[in-house]
Amino acid sequence: MTRAVGLFFRDDGEDVDDAGARSLLAALHDAHVAFTLECAAVLEMNKFGTCFADALRAASRGMTQAVCNAMSSASAEAGDGRSAATKRAVGEIWASTEAFKALPKSASAAVARELMRMATFVKDVSSELEELEELGGADDVGLDEDDLRFCDDDFDASELAIGKSIGTFAKACLVLLKALIVPMVKEKTTDLKALEPCVEACGRFRQSVEDLGAGVYPPQDTDELKESLTQAVNSAREMYACVREAGAGDDETKDALDVFVAASEIAEKALE
Repeated sequence: MTRAVGLFFRDDGEDVDDAGARSLLAALHDAHVAFTLECAAVLEMNKFGTCFADALRAASRGMTQAVCNAMSSASAEAGDGRSAATKRAVGEIWASTEAFKALPKSASAAVARELMRMATFVKDVSSELEELEELGGADDVGLDEDDLRFCDDDFDASELAIGKSIGTFAKACLVLLKALIVPMVKEKTTDLKALEPCVEACGRFRQSVEDLGAGVYPPQDTDELKESLTQAVNSAREMYACVREAGAGDDETKDALDVFVAASEIAEKALE
């Protein structure tokens, strides 16, 4: 159908058959409506969880916008770039179908994908704080004029120690997330009701880690850092409990949690 629209409006001339154009665009509209109703039916079943539903809604919105663009472009005046605009819009429709092909194949896979998305933010924090590991002392730390993350003051020895301990903790956060996610992908019979709260806990976990990453730069507020650290640990324990309740998780998951807790204790001592 989309290919037919692109071919029909391949020229910008005035000789486009009005009745044919109306019929073709009406068919495109009807096909999109039918597909949208199928998506709505899947959502109505409510068997695949919130994460899958959110992904399906996002894909549907993308296709709807692409179809609207095609209808608008094809309805433009001849000689006003109608052909090129319609071809681009048809390409957008084809591109929008990729989002549906990439939809998770199961409810647990949908949860895992959302956790992986959040993990990218934690990875960014971990990568950023790795720079502190290379610093030997307070005298080596200076303001980088091209990096607005630093404040006007340099790190002192205590602040640098805190920054490094938080950096180690951030690495442990990333390892823990991987250990939580991998079993979800492997296990096909996980309990969706137990997994869904894991996403909410991961959202809090991500925010806490980002707050820690931002808070290590001078001037540091140790009280705020302690609070963010505590929230991160609590959220991690929630995630672990959810994964275990869902029937996923293994010895590696437990080992990752132990390493995470040990790293949190080191960071907590540095903040004293």
